[in-house]
Amino acid sequence: MNLPIRLPREAGVPRRALDILLGFALGAALAYALERALAAHRLRQFEEPVEDPLLLERVRAALGWTIADPDAVDLRVSGGTVILRGPATAEQIAEMVACASRVRGVRAVDNRLSPAG
Repeated sequence: MNLPIRLPREAGVPRRALDILLGFALGAALAYALERALAAHRLRQFEEPVEDPLLLERVRAALGWTIADPDAVDLRVSGGTVILRGPATAEQIAEMVACASRVRGVRAVDNRLSPAG
């Protein structure tokens, strides 16, 4: 069964009403995104600094849930910055960088992984 698709304008909805509704939707989406970004910033702002050896273990444990062999990645931490080195597929690189950045205490991720495969 093929139902005809009618655009809102064809259905008799005035263009001005569509503009207003679209404006509200975009405004609400922007407000939501800004609220989440501000909340994340506030959390990181008051976060206690974590010692590098503890941070190294946290990131390695998190990577253990993401990739099969986390020991294959050269992982270093300096001042809260995680440095990732070694070969990985493009998909693994994206997963590892995202995973490391989510670990509590990580201030930044320096991606030095090289695409392989």
